[in-house]
Amino acid sequence: MGCDNSGRPSSEGAGNRARAPEPGHCSLDRGRSPTGAGWNVPPDDYSGGMSSPVSPNGFRTALVLGGGGAVGILWMTGLAVGLRELGIDLSRADRFVGTSAGAVVAANLANEVDLVALVAALPTADPAAPPVDGSGLQQIIATVMAEGSSLTESRRRIGELALERNVGDPAEHVARMSRQLGSIGWPERDLVITSTDITTGGLQTWFPDGKASLGEAVAASTAVPGIFPPIPIDGRYYIDGGMISPINAGLAAGAELIVVLEPLAGMFPHAPSDSELGEATVIFVAPDDEARAIIGPDVFDRAALRPAYDAGWRQAVQVAPQLREIWPVA
Repeated sequence: MGCDNSGRPSSEGAGNRARAPEPGHCSLDRGRSPTGAGWNVPPDDYSGGMSSPVSPNGFRTALVLGGGGAVGILWMTGLAVGLRELGIDLSRADRFVGTSAGAVVAANLANEVDLVALVAALPTADPAAPPVDGSGLQQIIATVMAEGSSLTESRRRIGELALERNVGDPAEHVARMSRQLGSIGWPERDLVITSTDITTGGLQTWFPDGKASLGEAVAASTAVPGIFPPIPIDGRYYIDGGMISPINAGLAAGAELIVVLEPLAGMFPHAPSDSELGEATVIFVAPDDEARAIIGPDVFDRAALRPAYDAGWRQAVQVAPQLREIWPVA
């Protein structure tokens, strides 16, 4: 299945009508978040280098986009494009919080770039291209788990081991992620990009304040340990913001309405701060069964990129009824 020029999935390769999500795939809650389980070091809090989560001017709506690798980027992008076609524009959020894969989509939504054009520019999957090697990440996690350190120290050690592996030039990763952004600069919007400071083991947030370029911030947020190199910014190194939490929803605290897109829902535990959302109305959107099967265990599978986009677009039909009456309109 492909996309037509409007960004809609084409009907080629039929039998792909979206199925309704199982309970929990699109859930409405108030001030709480579900907790999954996984092999990563469980997050505990937002200690270490965190900037204030509250905008000086306040905000009513927040869009939180979680990690999910390259395939997760395409699922969230397809969902955003599909919702826009149905009259729901996620770029209308007052605050955007992006973690790892979600940092890419958050930046593009905040900059109001042409998502369809970005997807159309994706190269066709090359069967001969070597897959992304995730063994380095697995080895780092196994080493740290065996050491039995505290959570903050474990994150610091993960960063230290990632730096020792020398898996590539940080500048190349910055350039790679910059190519996925439809704009080279920070938007004049309330955009928060997360990463993990390997010096402190704590959360570092990036804003349009000049401390990092947008490309550097997104590269840091997506620097999966053992796969991509830690990113140096102003004398320190930073890795994937998902080491703290797969969503970092606590950075949306203060909003009245929070929508969370989580490609890897149920796979990794949330931080306690992800549940500290006050009296906000919170809508969690996770892949339905069809999308979950497409995303699969390899979130860097090039062959799954376009199918993930199509799955996100189709799932927008299931999500739209919950958002239509409460999401801001132009």
